[in-house]
Amino acid sequence: MEERAMAHFETLRQDMRDEVKRRIEQRDKYSIQLSIALAALIAVSFSRPGLRTVLIAAPLVSIYFTVLILYSYRVHHVLAKYLLEEIEPELAHLCGITVSKEWENYYQTQKIPGIRKRFFLAALWVVSALSLVYLWLAERNQLGWPLLLVASVVYVGADVWITCHFRRE
Repeated sequence: MEERAMAHFETLRQDMRDEVKRRIEQRDKYSIQLSIALAALIAVSFSRPGLRTVLIAAPLVSIYFTVLILYSYRVHHVLAKYLLEEIEPELAHLCGITVSKEWENYYQTQKIPGIRKRFFLAALWVVSALSLVYLWLAERNQLGWPLLLVASVVYVGADVWITCHFRRE
């Protein structure tokens, strides 16, 4: 019976570890896509003076990819918590070893800064602020202040919500 339980928990652990690895790869791909999308948007907007108003989409692009990245971090956190609190204690018990020898338990004791998650939140704010300030200063007449006001309120509101919603972990 213990062998079946051990095999079951080992399978679960392997599935969770594989999913964590996929989440890390996914975030790397999203960050590359975010960079390319913003670079393309900036290139198009400054290719001709009449296209500079395209920058109004920059915060939307940043919001979209940042939410994907931060949601991936959230799922990663849930997977790690499941490994830490459920799977590893059972495996340690079945093997007769201390749980501190298991990977997630060991990893949790390390001081890992989480700078990338904060970087994505900061980048979201920088993209929104720079594009909106530029549009207010240089393209207000082209876009009109009502549209800029609505866009500013929506984008800043979304940035605040995203920051509050995803900052918790």
